[in-house]
Amino acid sequence: MSVSVGTDAAPQPRVRARSQRLLVTLLGEYWSEPGTPIPSATLVSLLGEFGIAPANARAALARLARRGLLERSRNGRRTYYDLTPEAVAVLERGAQRIFGLGRRGASWDGRWTVVIFSVPDAERDLRHLVRSRLRWLTFSPLYDAVWVSPHADPDDVLHLLDQLGLTDVLVMRTSDVSFREGSSQRLEQAWDLAALAERYETFLSRFRPLVERAGRDRIDAAEALVGRTEMVDEWRGIARDDPDLPAQFLPEHFPRAEANEVFMQAYEALKAPARERFEELVAGSADESGSASTASA
Repeated sequence: MSVSVGTDAAPQPRVRARSQRLLVTLLGEYWSEPGTPIPSATLVSLLGEFGIAPANARAALARLARRGLLERSRNGRRTYYDLTPEAVAVLERGAQRIFGLGRRGASWDGRWTVVIFSVPDAERDLRHLVRSRLRWLTFSPLYDAVWVSPHADPDDVLHLLDQLGLTDVLVMRTSDVSFREGSSQRLEQAWDLAALAERYETFLSRFRPLVERAGRDRIDAAEALVGRTEMVDEWRGIARDDPDLPAQFLPEHFPRAEANEVFMQAYEALKAPARERFEELVAGSADESGSASTASA
């Protein structure tokens, strides 16, 4: 059984988003020389392992540079890219979510952070941005513009909202909460725990076989790189949307703990062969570029 890697036959917006995510994940996970630019040809070759065509790979590089996540430089006729400090910060924040998922609830202090805000109807883009950023901080809407989180630090929330220029806002921290009949159902709906559970089940169906095969040493380096990188990308998306609710607010048999275990097992088991393949591709691309430069001299 092999891990599905996807192809460029997928709808273009999805291809573009996937290409950019995989590039950032590859550099964050395997590039051991941050601050040292890597040739664009090498990055195109790396994305080729995932079935991404060179044209789409180059487009992903350009988009990431425009977004401020990659820094572009040139040396003669060759183009190089490196992660920007902003991208490194994004990856560090993501790592905290990825590896902390399911652990904060165990030490929950019983307090909730509540945000009440108002955005004029005419400022829909701002409203969308506020909501997406609040979700990243583990908030979800309990009632319209009343958002709650079991973890978020009020100072972090205020800093975020200040950056967005939102002034009509109230942030509270409280533990005096009374749950009436039906409250647990509202929590499940607010965070859409049913959909989240389905994503965990899909993750398990896709990546549990990878762990089993890794345990039998039946995965080569190329498949390890693809499987592990796609798994990290998928897990990052789940971690972004999981509010990390304390266990007492989760439905019975919620599959997060099992999925977390599979993620950590595969993450460690495939690390060495995945890095081996990454370094092999980087070295091969460098050799080819050197040969081409010599031939054209």
